[in-house]
Amino acid sequence: MEQSGILMCRSDGALTYHVWILDSTEEWGHLCGEPLTDHDKKIFSNEDTWPNSSCIESNNYSTCYNAHTGHQHFLFTTKVPETTSVRACIHSGRTLSKLESDHFVLQVRYLLLEQTIERHWQENDAWLEGLHSLTSMLELNELLHNIMQNALIAIPAVDSGFLMLYDAETQKLVPKASIGMGSSIYDFKTNLGEGVGGKVFEGGIGHIYNREQAFAAISNIQANNMKSLMVSMEHTEENPNLMVMAVPVRMNKDKLGVMIVHQIYKKQKLTNDDLRRLQGFADQAAIAITNARLFSDLRETNEYLVNRNHIHDVFTKLSFKDSDLIMVAKTVEQMTNLPVSLFDLTKNEWYPHYTPLSRRLMDTDLLKKWENRVEALTVTTNGTSIHLYPIVNDGVAIGYFVVELHRSLRPLDTVVLEQGSALVALKMVNTYSMTDMYYKQCYEFFNELLQYREPNQLASKARDFGLSPDKPLFVIALQLSGKAQVVKKRETHQRMLIAALHKELGSLEYLLFGFHDKVTIIMNASTESLQQVLIEKLNKVVTLWTNKDAPILRGGIGRLYTGLEHVAKSSEEANKSLAYLLSRGTPGIIGYQSIGINRLFLNQQTEDIEQFIQEVFAPLQSSKAKSSELEMTLKTYIAANRSISDTAGRLHIHQNTLYHRIRKIEEALAVDLNDSNVWLKLLLAYHLSETY
Repeated sequence: MEQSGILMCRSDGALTYHVWILDSTEEWGHLCGEPLTDHDKKIFSNEDTWPNSSCIESNNYSTCYNAHTGHQHFLFTTKVPETTSVRACIHSGRTLSKLESDHFVLQVRYLLLEQTIERHWQENDAWLEGLHSLTSMLELNELLHNIMQNALIAIPAVDSGFLMLYDAETQKLVPKASIGMGSSIYDFKTNLGEGVGGKVFEGGIGHIYNREQAFAAISNIQANNMKSLMVSMEHTEENPNLMVMAVPVRMNKDKLGVMIVHQIYKKQKLTNDDLRRLQGFADQAAIAITNARLFSDLRETNEYLVNRNHIHDVFTKLSFKDSDLIMVAKTVEQMTNLPVSLFDLTKNEWYPHYTPLSRRLMDTDLLKKWENRVEALTVTTNGTSIHLYPIVNDGVAIGYFVVELHRSLRPLDTVVLEQGSALVALKMVNTYSMTDMYYKQCYEFFNELLQYREPNQLASKARDFGLSPDKPLFVIALQLSGKAQVVKKRETHQRMLIAALHKELGSLEYLLFGFHDKVTIIMNASTESLQQVLIEKLNKVVTLWTNKDAPILRGGIGRLYTGLEHVAKSSEEANKSLAYLLSRGTPGIIGYQSIGINRLFLNQQTEDIEQFIQEVFAPLQSSKAKSSELEMTLKTYIAANRSISDTAGRLHIHQNTLYHRIRKIEEALAVDLNDSNVWLKLLLAYHLSETY
């Protein structure tokens, strides 16, 4: 048997035959899919030449011979691939026998079955290609494009389609792959519930739309999206054959997107079988998307771990090389590709010392606000976004990496800061350990000075510690107390204080060390006037410190002496002066000379002083005396240096009233205020009440 020009129009010797089938669009056509020729239409349109269709239900086929045309006509149905009406004719020139007719019908049924099997093979090939795509590629966009392409092969009734995925960040459905559509489809980004895709995604159920239903479904599409869709489909709204089929793309209960296909030019009716096939490809797409995302996550995790190890290796090498803080800060800057400076809280110093970033922040109080924080934070200062990453030692911030944010920090940036801060903390703690060892040596030398044995050896050691034993010297005792009770915070504040003192004192001759909660300084000063200059420098540090949110700073200053043997004396005076401030609860520093008469009471118990004051003024604190304001009058009289006019003015009373009160005071105290001993006692009690 040889094929003629039309696939299903075959010749058998001198015989030719034609076969027509009623397709799903209720239109007749050649089995091969070709349109009817004029000759076909002439034969097909002559209804009188065809057998009565009513007999088809009781027989395999119905047939009759047209003597005028020489055609034997057949009418029957087949259930492969589904119930289909078939009309066929053969130019026999005679009436065919029952055996010949059976053979012809069987041959046509075989051809229909052959075509169905071929179509199934095409669908299976498409499925296999889709499955192969799932295992052979991991690039998501390419994989989704292949799945869409195979879907159109497996569903011959559609011409084009596209796949959209849900973007959680924008909360929109975004096209990721398309077949048979223009590039503008990738501008078609819809909200949930918008258009066919938005409705199917929300509902979670696939659906077939005819032309009217499709246009009703897209009636809520925004104007810009409608333009992108129509341009991509080349004015499909004018095509009467338009049909749309859409299914959700989901993995278990997770909705990932939607797959949409269009029938534009083809006429075959879309069926539920087509809907099931499309859902199958959507399920493939869901697996592909999940696999690709898992692979992407795995690849990102692997890259993250590889980069993390690289970062760790870089900082480990810096540690082995004993790189300084400037090098560490520059390395962090290079690895993050962002401007970075390192700030040492304890020294109030930047590394590198002068960068555009540090110069901008040097005169701001940015870091002072956050110096007690141990968590990273992002702040804005002078219109610049700054990230502060703390360097922590035993729960206390000792410094910060300061990053100028030209972009958001990535996870690996945080790893760089984490590794860099660990190295900086280690270097700073090592420095603290060496400093503490030096302070211990200073403390031991200071104790030797207090005991003053072996003068020649002490003089030699003094020179080693930067002091001139032949020049006059004095001792300063400073103490932090009050707000910082945690030991590590106290140590940090003490280091900050020492750094400020070193910065202010510069290259002067002095020995400074911290021990417990005290800072001790031994300073050379050639004259008392030079000592005053040095004290002014100390006062400058104290003033700046008082403005900080830090422990209260108090200090005592001993007098200037020549000779190392007087260090103990100056130290004792410094500590007495410090004790004086502590007893009064007054911050700041004071010299021993400035205490005056109060030095007589430095060794007195506070309870004894309070008892003395109480004993003196008790008679003036009775209810009767209080009503006459006798105690206030006496204290004002003492403060005014016994001036009647001045006292009366301060109390806003007449001088005669004042004389009357003074007599009452003498009566209450049983004393004569003109007695010098009595007056001295009252004057001392008043002074102590104002001081303690």
